[in-house]
Amino acid sequence: MTGNYSEEMSAVKSDLQTLKTDLTKLTNSVKADAQANASELRDNAKTKFKAAQNNAMEAGTKGRKKAQVTIKNNPIVSIAATAGLGLLVGALMARR
Repeated sequence: MTGNYSEEMSAVKSDLQTLKTDLTKLTNSVKADAQANASELRDNAKTKFKAAQNNAMEAGTKGRKKAQVTIKNNPIVSIAATAGLGLLVGALMARR
């Protein structure tokens, strides 16, 4: 009866050691996958941020050029619009 017990304990110890080894391998694999995914996500985010930044710069440049052309073509209207906007802002500031 003790021989059986010793054999079973030995088998359980062996199984536990195998389980420990498998868990270590699985943990390392999950860690490597997570790092790879994080790196890929970071690279994608950087690419999208740079694209958005370039789009914003282009839109700002186009808007500025369009405003310059409009002011150059209609200087009186531009001065009147600026004066009106100034009066409106002044009136709103005076109310506070």
